[in-house]
Parts: sequence; structure tokens; C-alpha cells
Amino acid sequence: MSWTTPKKAIMLAATAEGGTKLNAFDNALLKMGIGNVNLVKLSSVIPAHIEWLDELPKNIPIGMLLPTVYAHIESDEPGSTISAALGVGISEGNEGGLIYEYAGYCTKKEAEEMVRKMVEEGFRVRGWKLKEFRVVSAEITVKDRPAAAIAAVIMFPY
Repeated sequence: MSWTTPKKAIMLAATAEGGTKLNAFDNALLKMGIGNVNLVKLSSVIPAHIEWLDELPKNIPIGMLLPTVYAHIESDEPGSTISAALGVGISEGNEGGLIYEYAGYCTKKEAEEMVRKMVEEGFRVRGWKLKEFRVVSAEITVKDRPAAAIAAVIMFPY
């Protein structure tokens, strides 16, 4: 098997409920359109000159291995608010970038603020100049069924 540097990426987020916490997670993946693939968890570096997509490519093969950075949280505690967020920092000249993820018992706004701080620090310690910040997040308050919140950056080799 050979790996290639991703050429395109998309940011997605969703929430869902399910019969169990794992089913809630799976249902959120299905809502995002990536429930029938295998997510390969990545750390957080964006390749240079990546193209950002507005929608998922059509006809993604079932079982495809998709490089993904994601944050997720599941809960079955009624009344709890859970959130997941990903912050993306893109460098000047689109020479690369960073992705930071956060999930917790908090609001969407709090999760977004956390990933912004992480992106800013990641750029600062590398001596990179941050040209653009993007964020994707999801929030849900647990009712009577387990719930999940997921935020993801999915990368494609084509």
C-alpha cells in the first residue's frame, strides 16, 4: 500500500443521537456522509497548496481509507451539553497549515475559542505567519438518548 500527499480536503461537523454512544457516533458520521468509510486518524499538518472543497466528492467507495483529523465526544448524561471543534490555520502562500481539535462538556463557542488558541500557538512556536483561520464545530444537549458531536477534516488523494 502506498500513501500519497492529500490534494483536497473538506471540513465537516455533525451531531446525532443513537441507542448507544457508539451508535450516536456512527449516526453522526452517516449524517456527515462518511459513515461507510474507514477513517484513518491523522495528527494535524495540512499539506501545502491543498484545495478546500465545499461538498464531499460523489461516489466515495464503501470501505475507502480516508485520512482524517477529527474530534468527537459522546455522552448519555441527560442535560449535558457536548461540543466538538476543529480549528484550521492556513499559512501565508498556502505553504501548509495546522489543524487542532477539541471536544468536551462545553458550548460550541467555548470549543471554537479553544481551537483558535491552539492554532495561534502552533503557528507561533513554528515561526509561521497565520493567513487564514477556519473553524467547524457541532454542539448538542443530551436528552433521553445518547448523543455525539463530531468535527472533522477529511483529506482526499484526488
